[in-house]
Amino acid sequence: MFEKTIRDSSSKLKFGDFSLQNVKKSYIDEKNNIYYFGEKINESNRLNQEVIPLSSYGAEDITPKDAAYHRSQNNFLEEWWYFDAIFDNGYSAVISVVILSRGFYGIVSTGMDIYINTKLEFHLGKKYFFKEFEGSEDFPLINVSGKQILKFDKIRFDKTGEWVYNISLNIEGQKVNLQFVGTTKGYKGKVLRGWYGPVLPKATVQGHLIIKGNKINVTGLGYHEHAWEISHPITEYGWFWGKASSKSYTLAWAKLMKNRFKEKTRVAVFSQDNAGYIEIDTEKINFKATKYILDHWRLIPTKFILNITDPANSIYINISMESVNTHHYGKFIFRYWRYHLRVNGKINYKSNTEIIENQIQTMEYMKFR
Repeated sequence: MFEKTIRDSSSKLKFGDFSLQNVKKSYIDEKNNIYYFGEKINESNRLNQEVIPLSSYGAEDITPKDAAYHRSQNNFLEEWWYFDAIFDNGYSAVISVVILSRGFYGIVSTGMDIYINTKLEFHLGKKYFFKEFEGSEDFPLINVSGKQILKFDKIRFDKTGEWVYNISLNIEGQKVNLQFVGTTKGYKGKVLRGWYGPVLPKATVQGHLIIKGNKINVTGLGYHEHAWEISHPITEYGWFWGKASSKSYTLAWAKLMKNRFKEKTRVAVFSQDNAGYIEIDTEKINFKATKYILDHWRLIPTKFILNITDPANSIYINISMESVNTHHYGKFIFRYWRYHLRVNGKINYKSNTEIIENQIQTMEYMKFR
């Protein structure tokens, strides 16, 4: 069994799974506490200590123009459109378009990840010169190299107010053709010196995948976010991001770090199907990790607890999340882990309680430096 000694020769970490007691003296040992990813962890693993002050996300309504392409005039800025879906038949998918541009110069990346029973089947991406990108600045519509990748159904929106996206992507003969129909109200807020918005915090998804020549019809639940005017996030330390849904409610949450020792902000936004959203006060959010492993020579958490106690809005949420599988990519200063988690818990809103039982969801852990 491989063993690695960190800082204290009397404390060894075995490759694989271990508890908080094992990491007590890893990284920085200060009176039997450690600092890891900005979180001061003592025996009770309270991650909210010494986190002052926290900035506000400031959730507000998002519009189709917000969700469209934004041309950067003066600086190279990043913009992305991200979709994920968990299907009823054990498949899951992530589709993305990312641009880094200034004016008419830059680069475009498209991506497709397909998972079967939470395990990565393939990870595909393709890069293009920016001259091959066409994007509407009025509503979401993106063509790359002459092919439509995503289109917002503006006619349907104008008639009914529904947010509907049609997604089509082909990389190396592997294809997705999906329709996302929003069930919750979208929003935006300020992060990374730009804007970040879950346009569809929860959506129904239907369509098909073509994998190795086989057509697979799919239905399930999905999510879509759009970010724009983002300064290259390598200037940040990193973040956690995830979501959880019950029958009628959705919670999107994130934790952003200023540096290894200080939290930048915690965010949680509660949504109700066919209704509005409520941003939770940062001080009402308690997020902690209770289990770690070594993965790709990095210590990463694999088990989490998220508690929200917000009497003012009559919101009480208690959920646990445990990693089923992780997908890592990146190297050097850029590290990214996409988790498939098993989520359990309950959401209480006003007089209603909904249970989350063994729900599979995605989460990401992004780390720079």
